[in-house]
Amino acid sequence: MGMKTAALLVGLFATSASAQDLLPRYEAAQVALDGRMLSVMGSDPTKARWSPERRGKSACALAELERLRGRPVAEAYVREVEYAIGEAHRLTLAADFGGLAARIHRNAGIRFQRDLVPITRKCGIGL
Repeated sequence: MGMKTAALLVGLFATSASAQDLLPRYEAAQVALDGRMLSVMGSDPTKARWSPERRGKSACALAELERLRGRPVAEAYVREVEYAIGEAHRLTLAADFGGLAARIHRNAGIRFQRDLVPITRKCGIGL
């Protein structure tokens, strides 16, 4: 293995490993938001639990966000999802959750074309 290949692999593993420490927080917050949305829709909030497939795709998406935009943006995104839980509990219409998601992305500095489209293409799920 060449020096460039080794450096690339180390970089990929470092990004993946660092994004992984955000994953439990992201999962807990997103499950809370999704559970609230399901409740508002009259559905079972326990359906918001993540499957292993969802966890894998979301881990990929978070790592890709960090790779594309850096650690501070990934941290800001997870923080914004956590902050949104309080607001979600005040929402009474399912349609309002789209606006909440847009605010999360805007507040974290995440853009649709620049960030979400490539992440979704690579990981099979967006943020």
